[in-house]
Amino acid sequence: MTPLGLLDGIRVLDLGTEVSGPFCAKLLADYGADVIKVELPGVGDPARRMGPFADDDPHPEKSIPFLYINTNKRGVTLDTRNPTGRGLLEALLQTADVLVENVPPAHAEDLGLDYAGLTRNNPGLVVTSITAFGQSGPYRDYSATDLVNCAFSGLMYHTGDSDREPLRNSLNQSLYVAGINAAVATSAALLHRMATGRGQHVDVSAVECLAAHLVQPVPYYTYMGAIKGRRPVRGSGFEELMPARDGYVIPSVQGSQPWSAIAGLIGLEELHDQRFATGSGRIEHGEELKQLLIQGLAEWDRKPLFEASGESRLVFGMAQDAGDLFNCPQLRERDFFVEVDHPVAGRAEYPGMGPRLSGGVYEIRRPAPLLGQHNTEVYRDELGYSSQDLVVLTASGVI
Repeated sequence: MTPLGLLDGIRVLDLGTEVSGPFCAKLLADYGADVIKVELPGVGDPARRMGPFADDDPHPEKSIPFLYINTNKRGVTLDTRNPTGRGLLEALLQTADVLVENVPPAHAEDLGLDYAGLTRNNPGLVVTSITAFGQSGPYRDYSATDLVNCAFSGLMYHTGDSDREPLRNSLNQSLYVAGINAAVATSAALLHRMATGRGQHVDVSAVECLAAHLVQPVPYYTYMGAIKGRRPVRGSGFEELMPARDGYVIPSVQGSQPWSAIAGLIGLEELHDQRFATGSGRIEHGEELKQLLIQGLAEWDRKPLFEASGESRLVFGMAQDAGDLFNCPQLRERDFFVEVDHPVAGRAEYPGMGPRLSGGVYEIRRPAPLLGQHNTEVYRDELGYSSQDLVVLTASGVI
C-alpha cells in the first residue's frame, strides 16, 4: 500500500493562474493535499495558452507549462464573478483548509477574494496570496512580469559582466521562487493552525522572495555604503562558462589541489607557467590565461572533463541542456523523472520533486486536469448538488 502523503486530509482550493499560485498549489498536492483547481468556464487558466505545446499543437490541453504545473490536482470550472458562482465558492470554502490565489489586491477585493471575506465563515482557512509586491505598500496593485520582478528585486543588477547591461534569468524563475516560498509558508501556517485552530493570511511578494537572496550586496551597502557591481570583465577566466569541444564548462580553482593539478588536468603545457601559479598572477595575466584555457578546454568534451576533475578533487562543472538532464545518470539513479500519461497530451516524463523524505513516497497520482473534468465529482458527489443542478449551472455559464 502506498504511504499517505504528508498533507493527506488537507484540501486546497487553487484559484491561481499561470505560474506562481498554481506552482504553490502543485507542491502542496505533491505532498498529498487534495488540490482542486478552479478555472473560468470555457476559458480556463491563461496558462493553457502558454507554449510550448505537446506535438506543437496549440490545444488548451497540451500546454507543457500547464501540464507540469497542475499535476496531482482535480479541476473544476466556476465563475466567481456572479452571485450564483459566489455561492458555489462559499460551499467549496466550507470544505477547504487552504485557498491559494495570485490576483492583485484591489482586483481580489472586487472578486470577493479578500482575506476578511474569505474567512468570515471559515476562520480556520489559510489564505495564501502571491503577488509581485505584496498586499501592502505603494506598489501593492501594480502588475509585474518576471522580468520586472527580477529587475525590481535587485537580483538582476548583480547578474552578468560589469561592461554589459544586467541579465535576467530565464524561464520565469521569480514566479517559481515565489511559488516555492508560498508553499513553505502555507505549510507553516497549517502547522500553526494545528496549535491554535485559526488560519491566517500568507502574504507572498515575488520581488521580496528574490530580494531575500541578496545576502552579500545588501549588507555590503548597509555596512559600507557601497554598491556591489557585476562581475569584472578582466580576470582569470575562472568561475564562468567557457567553451569545450561539445558545449560549455566551468573551470574552477576552489578545489583542494594546487594550480599544477588544474594545469595538469587541462593538459596544456603553457598553463604550467609560474606566472599563473598564484591567484594574483592569474588576475594580472588574466587575458592571456583565458586564451590558454580556451585553447586547452577545446580538446575536451564536457562529461569526460567533469568526471576527470572529480577524480582529481577539483570543482569543475558542465552546462547541461535539457537532453543532458534527461539522460543524466545522477538524476536517473535517483528516479528524478516520473512518467505521466495525460488523456490528450499523451505520455511523457516530467521532472519530479527535489527534496526527498525518508517517510514519504513521491508519486504522480493524476495528470493535470482537463478543463472542468471533475465538476460532477466535486459539485454533485461531494457538495450534494443534483445532476439537474449541474445542467442548469453549466447552461448559465456558472460552471
